[in-house]
Amino acid sequence: MRFSVFAISPVPDTQAARHLFGLHDLDEESVSKVLFHHRKQQTGSSEVLRWDQCAIASLTVIQHAGGDVRLDSMSLASDSERDMLDAFYRAARHVSHMISWDGARYGLPLIRFRSLRHAVSHPEYWQAVREQRDIHLDLRHWLSPSSDDLPALDETARRLGLPGLLETTEDAVIEAWLDGRDESARAFSELTALNTYLLALQVFAVTGELTGQDQAQVQDQLRAQLSGGGGQHRVAFLNAWSAS
Repeated sequence: MRFSVFAISPVPDTQAARHLFGLHDLDEESVSKVLFHHRKQQTGSSEVLRWDQCAIASLTVIQHAGGDVRLDSMSLASDSERDMLDAFYRAARHVSHMISWDGARYGLPLIRFRSLRHAVSHPEYWQAVREQRDIHLDLRHWLSPSSDDLPALDETARRLGLPGLLETTEDAVIEAWLDGRDESARAFSELTALNTYLLALQVFAVTGELTGQDQAQVQDQLRAQLSGGGGQHRVAFLNAWSAS
């Protein structure tokens, strides 16, 4: 069985906001505040940005192929947004599913919109989408396809004995990003992807697409990769995973 899990860290698209609102003399934080205020005017209450008002600060992809698993992350600290989009489309090649948590509502629209922004073309991906309409599997909607009251990933993961997001939130990521702490975006996308991947393993074990032995094998590989370094969030994740 071959599938990939993806997760992103969105941040305010300050470049577009500068152009739209004529804010060329303001710094990143000030432009973001204008964008949040504009969003609150649109919604009447919420400052949560819509997908077309964001850029991608980090992308994490976990690729599962048979008995092997590989985790890769990219962020604007070292890569361009176009590079991240290319990596997403490459990961989608030759897999049965691209799996996410709430990707249908937010992640995929953002990826597609940013692909338009950067003119990123991968015709083979769109051909696969046309031929296999269920290439994307949103685990949140798999659990409850008809409900508007859907649980968050952190709560769902912890209820199922997984580490969860370790008190990391999108709001905290944006605040850290604007403060110049780039590592926060990668940490958030990795924690999201790791929980989604472990949840996917449980789903496929329940549906019979993976055996318990398959699940244990890739989990051991993943533990080994995480123990090789990569940030305090990985250490915290491993500790919480061992304790669960």
